[in-house]
Amino acid sequence: MKRVILCILTLAPTFGQGICATEELPATPPHDTLSVNMEDVVITATRTPLPLKKTPVITRVITARDLESRGVATIQEALENELAGVEFHQAGYGTSLSFQGLDARYVLFLVNGERMAGETYGNIDYARIPVSNIERIEIVRGASSVLYGSNAMGAVVNIITKMPQKQVEVNASLRYGTPYQDNRSETLGGSNTESDIKTYRNKLDLPNLRGDVSVGFNTGKLQSLTTLSYRTVDAYKLVGTEDEVRHYAAGELKKMGPKMVPVIGPGGNVVGMRPEMDPTTGMPVFEVKSTNLNDTTVIVSPDSRGLSVSGWRDINVGQRFDYTLSKKFRFELSGNYFNKQRYDFNGSILDDNPMSNNSKPWTYETYEGYNIKALMEHSPNENNKVYLSFIRDEYFRNLDSLSGVSTPKQNHVFNTPRLLWTLKAGESHRLTTGLELVNEQLHFDMNPLGYDDLKSMNTGSLYVQDEIRSQKALSFTAGVRADWNNRFGWHVTPKVSVKYSVGKFTIRGNYANGYRNPTLKELFMEFKVPTQGETYIMGNDALKPETNHYLSLAGEFTTQDFNISATLYNSYFRNKIDIRGHMEGLKTLLQYENIRRSQMGGIELIARWRICRGLFLRGNYNYLFQIDDASQESTQYIYPSPHTATLQADYGFSAGNSCYINFNATLRYVGAKTYEDFMPIIDLSGMSSGSMADLKYWTGSYSARQEGYVICDAAINFDFKEMVGISVGVDNIGNYRPKIVNFNSATTPRRNMFIRVSYAFATKK
Repeated sequence: MKRVILCILTLAPTFGQGICATEELPATPPHDTLSVNMEDVVITATRTPLPLKKTPVITRVITARDLESRGVATIQEALENELAGVEFHQAGYGTSLSFQGLDARYVLFLVNGERMAGETYGNIDYARIPVSNIERIEIVRGASSVLYGSNAMGAVVNIITKMPQKQVEVNASLRYGTPYQDNRSETLGGSNTESDIKTYRNKLDLPNLRGDVSVGFNTGKLQSLTTLSYRTVDAYKLVGTEDEVRHYAAGELKKMGPKMVPVIGPGGNVVGMRPEMDPTTGMPVFEVKSTNLNDTTVIVSPDSRGLSVSGWRDINVGQRFDYTLSKKFRFELSGNYFNKQRYDFNGSILDDNPMSNNSKPWTYETYEGYNIKALMEHSPNENNKVYLSFIRDEYFRNLDSLSGVSTPKQNHVFNTPRLLWTLKAGESHRLTTGLELVNEQLHFDMNPLGYDDLKSMNTGSLYVQDEIRSQKALSFTAGVRADWNNRFGWHVTPKVSVKYSVGKFTIRGNYANGYRNPTLKELFMEFKVPTQGETYIMGNDALKPETNHYLSLAGEFTTQDFNISATLYNSYFRNKIDIRGHMEGLKTLLQYENIRRSQMGGIELIARWRICRGLFLRGNYNYLFQIDDASQESTQYIYPSPHTATLQADYGFSAGNSCYINFNATLRYVGAKTYEDFMPIIDLSGMSSGSMADLKYWTGSYSARQEGYVICDAAINFDFKEMVGISVGVDNIGNYRPKIVNFNSATTPRRNMFIRVSYAFATKK
């Protein structure tokens, strides 16, 4: 589907998209849109419209045209296939992200410039972003807290949505992918009815289906867009085929065993010893027997239960109105509603307790979210713009089981009023000033004590940024932000960027200070992880805010058809928040703690080459190093791979006057990695006697290794008269599956074939 609304350079004058992008921008040709065009206008790096070649930091752009040519179904696929250094893992509870060594807590996701609620395991709910409604994605690496506040320490990903450009526009598409796995043979443990089991199997065996419909109109003064998206995702399991080799360092491993108590005979004498039993659980009470053990290597055999990836069913409805009253006033009102249901397998490889009969009832979860936005834009003259807006984003998480057992709920809210003023002094000078208040609320009943709790946090911010863009070789951007938080007080964040261009060469240097306040979840929530047996995550109200110093130096060479860049980056963290694990009996306790320092950095290489009309190559390589002084008892959501790369080839041509054909192939390489984790080991070697006293429980942190892998995707697209489109493709052509399965496994689905049919209608004016 090649239509004007998919052209990447036509920006709607919306506050959320750059907060002040009102200039009319040029459109690109309908088909030849993958060329190296450094005149593309972006807005995330500075919150003002700026050509790519003039941005103070290298900004990556993924367009609607890119997403369509590759047959992308999710935002995860879009980022993984486009950017090296990005890894997504999916487990029972949802999706986790690693971005150049940092997990999702340090990557701020925006939709039209606004943050989203619903933080779970450090991630937002990526299913809230329907791919069909994306105009483009802008990715800015490095700390951007001056403009965007807390969480923008590692990168900012801004999802910019479509708006109609023609008088009437109608779009519809249906994408069908083959199921990943037949789950009908799966059994359901516990006391469940026949109806429960039938429902369980039916909800896991789902097609990979996505349907999207949008209707828009544009009268000149009034723009409207209504969107509807429906999706189902098949569930599957990953089961390892090779042993995992775990290495425990000396002093890290602890040898535990049942606490023994005397057995008193009839005469009051001690006649023997027996394990002490916990009356609340009926399980033995464990205690540390010895520490400071020698270096130990433990071989862990594959677990037949595997690592489960849930089945999903979700719906997304959106509505947006833009009304231009005059040259001086514009109004925007928009809203979105989202609902999702998750169906999971019973049990998990992370449930390492051998004494569990794995009979807990299986659960399904429901998630809901909505957001509303109201905006007024006032332009007293062509050099002044004032924006006044209010955004509310709310996300609900409800957990219920088919057996009728009520389990935890969570409600996360952002309320954000904002005032923004931009002053343009000629063509080379622009001042941006903002004042905003972020009210965050978290309501949960995940506390082990079983009571509801409501926590809140308020942050007031004032920020100023000055852009000096001379017509000569040198340009300069400086900014500062002052935040006051009712729990953590004041924090000042500076930023300085310098860009120097000579001919086809450009050098960029950046320093930015980033910060992140501990989230309400990290401060207060205490809950049992649903899929991990006796594993609990505990908040810590003594946490301090994280800060980082980000430095980058980039060199870039650009011609009309070729672009290559190299970026060196380094981020030095203070008070980085991590999770440390320890054992209490058979319970694994994970608690958030500050560590003194953490440092990571790397190099990124990007190349884009238009070989000839219609043929394009894109390559991306990222090398990452990490230095961390956290003890080996710390853990991360995902341990990143030091070496990652992507390679894309795209070729398109016209077949007559009515058909355009496009071929796309993508290779994604994720290198081998050594990761650390905290997981108990059960030694059953002494159980032949049948005595519980011979059971040994080994706890500690370990390191292990995952081998590298390559994923290959391919698609072919047919577009007829820019109205009807047909796409056919295969994801994971080689049907790669990880040989060792654990929390750091690559949860790549099995080989999947898909077909997509789309229809687009638009009036000529």
